[in-house]
Amino acid sequence: MAAKCRLICCGILREEIKAVLSSLETTAELEFLPPGLHVDLKKLENHLVTKLAVPCERPRILVYGSECHPGMPDWEREYQVVRLTEPDCIGLVLGRERRLELSREARTFYLTPGWLAHWREIFVAGLGWDSSEARRNFGFYERVLLLDTGVLPVSEEALLEFFDYVQVSIEILPVTLDNLRRELALALAKASC
Repeated sequence: MAAKCRLICCGILREEIKAVLSSLETTAELEFLPPGLHVDLKKLENHLVTKLAVPCERPRILVYGSECHPGMPDWEREYQVVRLTEPDCIGLVLGRERRLELSREARTFYLTPGWLAHWREIFVAGLGWDSSEARRNFGFYERVLLLDTGVLPVSEEALLEFFDYVQVSIEILPVTLDNLRRELALALAKASC
């Protein structure tokens, strides 16, 4: 069956997006861009605009947070793409209300399994933070909350390596993909996919 639409996605939520789309039983062409492009807004813009500028007969959905780049609203109009409403990947997983509730408990840095798998690319290579710089930047947080979506295994070794880097306690919170499913279903409906 031919794909009804094309999704251009952030690689951070690759496995979660694939799992949700499988459960929605939709046919879509998926393209995942490298995780962590948002640490360099120019690089993110270059990647996205290059993809969006290619003519496409099918509706396109931009599966990024609505605030991952300030140009998102302009690109939505210019390239006639549908974009999601949540501001970032954490919002896509948790939703606004749940995130606010968890943030009231403690100053929290949120982490997904995709972030955990790619933290070196994002923080070390992308931002240039050594462990001292990471500790200064993460020193504001009282905890790191890993949102365990259940689609990727979370290794203790990876958690320990990230803890060694940031020196902030890490808690694991099992979460569902219900909010991401809702967001994608709304975008698919809006795109008539």
